[in-house]
Amino acid sequence: ELDINVLEFFYIQNNFKLVERDHLFKLFREQKQSLNEPFLLDLIAKYDEYLSRSNDPFAESLRHVLNISVEINRKQSFDIDSQEAKEIWERIAMQDVWYHNDIYLITKIFYTFPVDHAEKVIVRATEELKKYDNYPQIHLFKISFLLNCARHYILGGVPLRSKPHLIEAERLSRLHQVEISRITAHHLLAYSEFIEGFPKEAQQRVNRTTKVLNALESLNEFTPIDKDALNYNKIAADHSKEWNKFLSMQNSI
Repeated sequence: ELDINVLEFFYIQNNFKLVERDHLFKLFREQKQSLNEPFLLDLIAKYDEYLSRSNDPFAESLRHVLNISVEINRKQSFDIDSQEAKEIWERIAMQDVWYHNDIYLITKIFYTFPVDHAEKVIVRATEELKKYDNYPQIHLFKISFLLNCARHYILGGVPLRSKPHLIEAERLSRLHQVEISRITAHHLLAYSEFIEGFPKEAQQRVNRTTKVLNALESLNEFTPIDKDALNYNKIAADHSKEWNKFLSMQNSI
């Protein structure tokens, strides 16, 4: 009797490689940053090639999410009108029970909806996610979801709603040593901090996270080049651009 799980069984059976579908899902989950458009386009091509041979609704939905990510990256805004996202939501919303893949898809598209609609989606997804508290590696899923919620509220003009999500995201990231997510959560808390009347402390928070990201990028000077590796300077620049845009809007009020 073999002491292995189902995933490992098929991995071994496939000559110690993931089957194509699982490999594509692994690549999707491991997207290191949405700013890496060449990686996204390459992954879209892989999904298109797979879908040309397979009838796979879940993979097709992930393909739509990738396309949404590219559009968001190009527009630098979550304010997009995606028919595919609406169709995914309408299909899943009708289900009495949401399973892991359903919740996963919802957490990747809800930020394309208006804030009030997204609020309902977030509440339902959060409740459904409780069933998976003991699921392997669920903390990574939760952290990503919490950060997406926070970004949506910030860009939707209600940064105070982002605060509880970011506090929990930073707690989980610290607990599970997911440092880039911890840095992101720490940075995004600056928005609610500013609105609460602490602009000096908010700017110090932004400066602190920028310094950490730049220091991390400096380590890359001493490691082999990897085209898919995180570019911390690019993340810092994106953070600064969004923060300065926020400050300009606040100064114009």
